[in-house]
Parts: sequence; C-alpha cells; structure tokens
Amino acid sequence: MSDVVWLSNVYRSSSAERGYRPVGYPDVVDPPLDNEVGVAFRSVTKRQKKHLHIDDHEFPKQLYAVERWADHKRPKRHILSAGGALVVSSTSADILRDHDMGASRLVPVDLLHPDQKTKLEGDWFYLVLGDGKPCFQWDQSEGLIPLGENNDLFMINNKDHVSDGDLVFSREVLTTPDIWFDPAVLEAPIISDRLALALKAAKVAKHWDLLRCKVISD
Repeated sequence: MSDVVWLSNVYRSSSAERGYRPVGYPDVVDPPLDNEVGVAFRSVTKRQKKHLHIDDHEFPKQLYAVERWADHKRPKRHILSAGGALVVSSTSADILRDHDMGASRLVPVDLLHPDQKTKLEGDWFYLVLGDGKPCFQWDQSEGLIPLGENNDLFMINNKDHVSDGDLVFSREVLTTPDIWFDPAVLEAPIISDRLALALKAAKVAKHWDLLRCKVISD
C-alpha cells in the first residue's frame, strides 16, 4: 500500500474557475440578490464546499455559461468550479466509478452555452464528497497559514507556499475510500495514490491540480 495521498487544489486554481449560473438566474452584471434561483444556488455551493448535506434535487439540472466571460470557449477541463459548484467530465466520472467512492456521489448536470439551450459537448456531473476523516497533521506540515487562532482550519491560497511533500496526514487516512475530504483543509478533495495513478494514465490528472502529501505513522 502506498504511503502517499494527493490533495486536489482545484478550487484555488484560476484555470479551473468557470463562470456558470443556473438557468433562471439572469445573465446581467449585477443580478438581483433576491432572485430565488440565485439564492438556492448560492446555498448549494456554500454547503457543498462545507460538505453539508444536499439532496440531489437541490442541484440545478442545468448551468449556463455567462456570455461576457466566454469561459465556454476555453479549453475543456475535466474538473472545474462551475460558478462555485464542483463539476467533473464524463472521463473523470468514469475513473471515479471504477474506484471506491465511499459515500461520495455524482449528480448529472447539463452545461449549456450562453443561449441557455445548446449543450456543451460531453456529459457532466456534480462531484459531491461524502466521506470526511480528520487526519491532517498541521504541526508536521509546512507552508500553510492557519485560519483563525486555533490552528485547526486551513485553506491553500496565494499567500501559502506549499510544494509536494509539505502536507502530512496520519496513517489512518489510508483506510478511507479513494476520494474524501479532511475537515481541517477547506475546499480540497483528497484522493488515494491508486486513483491519482488512474487519472494520470487517462491524462486528466493535471486538471485536478494534484499536490503529493506524505502519510506517516502516528
């Protein structure tokens, strides 16, 4: 069994941010804050990032590309933040299904062009992480600045200086499924070495913005 796991920093990658909104939320510069569709979508994305419960029917069935950002014309990503929601391509989804997803799940979504009718090429899915395990060893890790004063919450961002091998997890992390999250590290899916190898073999791992992490004995 490998003593390595991988953290996906996709939420913090500017190349992974794509401007999408749910159909019914207008494509204007300053959409009304009280728009029911927009309010519901913001609730979903906030809860998704915090790994709070979301029923499948709460996810918008269709997201459209905001025209002025032209993100639908950018090269295809196999995992992206679509307006704040974590979305994967069918290629990534197929690889995930071939591994142990545990309580994580895939929820279908249509990505649309700005006309809100024409589908973007391919099949797409929300990736909802369902397993969390507190294995992050912040006192043995390097480069991360804690959020707050308790040294118990972290998020990789531009002011951090983190390289492969800087982040450390306890050996208990190896008992998880192939994809999970750590409650101490915000907005960062974590995956097993075997899943990372499968993503690399399919030539989509670069889109996952993977950071190699150490696994040590307690």
